[in-house]
Order: sequence, then C-alpha cells, then structure tokens
Amino acid sequence: MQIIVPQLEPLTDPQIVGINNLRLSSQQAEDALSQGLEKLQQSLVHDMAVDPLGVGNFGLQMALAIDKFEALEGFVNQVTACPFL
Repeated sequence: MQIIVPQLEPLTDPQIVGINNLRLSSQQAEDALSQGLEKLQQSLVHDMAVDPLGVGNFGLQMALAIDKFEALEGFVNQVTACPFL
C-alpha cells in the first residue's frame, strides 16, 4: 500500500480514511495470524514435551496436532476471506 498510495494522489478525504482503515484491518489480521501461529507452535511444543519419545500415545499426539492444524487452516481461511485484504 505504501507503494501504491503515492501514485494515487491526490486522494479525497473519504479515500484517505478508507486507506487508513484498510491498513488497520490488514495489520490486525496479520497480528492475529501471527499470534495464532505462535500459540500453535507453543501448544505443539508442549504436547511433544509431555512425552518426547511419543511412546504409547503417538497416535493421540498426531490427532491433536492435526486438529490444531485444521483449526489454524480455518483461521487462515477466515483471514484471507476478509474483503479488506
């Protein structure tokens, strides 16, 4: 956006407000995605630390990891479906 906006000038006040809102929405979506990825990583590390060798409950750990990745996929799909991005 920083590259495009200077080429669009002069902008009207409503256009400037719209661009600023778009920047804010984009930043919020990016922040939410980063936080989601960080929480997923922490959760996976925690799950693997419970039984680092995976002895006895490897299938359960994998099922939990898959569920978490599916939840993340759903979140990413919601973020990318945002009309402001």
